[in-house]
Amino acid sequence: MNWDDLKVFIFVAKSNNVTEAGNALRVSASTVSRRIAGLEESLSTVLFLKKTNGYFLTEAGRALLPLALESEERFKLIERQMSQPSERMAGQVRIDCPELMGTHLIIPGLTEFRDQYPGIGFDFMNSAVSSKLTQSQSDIIIRLHRPDNGNFTMRRVGTLVQSLFCSEGYAAVYGLPTEAAELKHHYLIGWTEEMSYMPLARWLREVSGDQKLWMRVSNLNAQLKAVEANLGIAALPAYVGHHLGLRQVLADKPSRRSEIWLLRNQATQGIGRVDRVVDYLTGLFHSRTTDTP
Repeated sequence: MNWDDLKVFIFVAKSNNVTEAGNALRVSASTVSRRIAGLEESLSTVLFLKKTNGYFLTEAGRALLPLALESEERFKLIERQMSQPSERMAGQVRIDCPELMGTHLIIPGLTEFRDQYPGIGFDFMNSAVSSKLTQSQSDIIIRLHRPDNGNFTMRRVGTLVQSLFCSEGYAAVYGLPTEAAELKHHYLIGWTEEMSYMPLARWLREVSGDQKLWMRVSNLNAQLKAVEANLGIAALPAYVGHHLGLRQVLADKPSRRSEIWLLRNQATQGIGRVDRVVDYLTGLFHSRTTDTP
């Protein structure tokens, strides 16, 4: 199997379009089609249904995609490590962390780190949904629960506190509820049905007594923006809410707490730049979160 063919397969699977895949790969659409045909021939199976409105994965294609993505991540890790000597304090470090944690906690504190290690750069993967550990080849991963498996060493580095918040403008107009039952008289902002399985979404349902949400969005950043726009109440990380001057709602009630786990890819052991970033993150979580060991 040719890796270049597999890379083309991934781009077509993501875009459902050979022209878009060709543009991303800087090759012609005909080259993309030819490589897909070659891959299908080498595997003796059909990977895409070719329709007038695009290329769509067959059952075999859907089975191949997670394996292809895992292979892609491994190739990226190999390229990153082989091109950057381990003893030098230079090169890229890839961090996979929860949404808002990168933009509101980790990144704002990087100025001092960069001054000390100007040769170390970062690739950040921030999303509401955690990637599968078996498919991730990030150097460092931050999780809000202890994973059961994966090629990573891990340590607990702190506890994330999450609470209900609204803006000062919202509180001035609608007041603050004093009991959870009063949330039914307020505008609640939360997750879409597709994301309702997430722990923070479940906690909001429990606290509010399963009150109907006024606004449902698929990411935490949009919820934060809605709160800042005086639109309602949402469950947010406490370090974000307090830093931005938001009002904590039901402050005398228990907040939600999640353990913060730092995972390090075992393949990065002995790589100095990753050591320094791990030290930076550990110190950051100890100083900015509560209940640290």
